[in-house]
Amino acid sequence: MKLINARQVWTEAQHESNASISAVAIERGESAPVKKGARMRRHEAVFAALGGDKEERIEIVRQRISISETRRTPVGRSTARAAHLAMIGKVLRAIDTLPFQVQQFGHYLYHPAMNLRHLLNAVLLITAKAGLPDLTSAKRVKAQYLVTLALQSYKGEVQGAAEWGPARVAAEMDAFFGVTIDPKNWTRDWLGLWGSLKEVIQEVDIQAQQPLWQVIHAEKDQEAA
Repeated sequence: MKLINARQVWTEAQHESNASISAVAIERGESAPVKKGARMRRHEAVFAALGGDKEERIEIVRQRISISETRRTPVGRSTARAAHLAMIGKVLRAIDTLPFQVQQFGHYLYHPAMNLRHLLNAVLLITAKAGLPDLTSAKRVKAQYLVTLALQSYKGEVQGAAEWGPARVAAEMDAFFGVTIDPKNWTRDWLGLWGSLKEVIQEVDIQAQQPLWQVIHAEKDQEAA
């Protein structure tokens, strides 16, 4: 595994690309030598007759297939492979040191198979940390929805996309939650809350990455020594 940054190693540590047992077996079977022609031996097999008292004797071909392994190093046992798996173990242990919801937040941002549990925990964590201001009931609902949209915008940003603007936020609010906000009043109604949510998200992101950066720096220091 290349140690580029914490986000990259978080993602790469979550999935393992190795040939399955069945795939290896199929590959070996396809490469096995097959005997042909005179080298095949014929043997007589006896089967019970379907409609009479007599036995049926059928001549069948018996063939032995030889499978040999040409790879000198068994699958998954090379030195590089062992080092790769050891590094994955270190990364996963580092992630496990984080509080549960911070782990889920990190999985929401960086897991290659992000799921609903990751999203729900990330939303709950950011909502609690942000401390939504005292709002009317209708506006508070929209503010809670804004947490999810701020997370989605940030997730795109860390992957190189642009931050969502007022028109995009309004469109996504309507598409996801069936709730409308007026982009024209964005500065007055939502800009301050949006900015504070993004700050909280960034703070939690830094917290989530910290133990992985420690692993990366430790490995690089060890290589340099």
